[in-house]
Amino acid sequence: MGAPPLLELQSDRLLLRAWRPSDLAPLAALNADPKVMRHFPATMNTEQSQAMLDRLGEHHRKSGFTFWALERRDTSEM
Repeated sequence: MGAPPLLELQSDRLLLRAWRPSDLAPLAALNADPKVMRHFPATMNTEQSQAMLDRLGEHHRKSGFTFWALERRDTSEM
């Protein structure tokens, strides 16, 4: 049995999609921002953010679901 299919949902403005390797830089920036992470135990560095992306991908392969990336359709900004 292979990995579950990666689905996408979109509206006029937004795209919900699977995580991509190119998402590391914007995810790491979010995870390093104290304002963004104020309700989490701590901020994360780039290595921790990469580990998070790896865990999300593995969870999807094992369980068929995970958190999705949210992208603006007009700018492709995550």
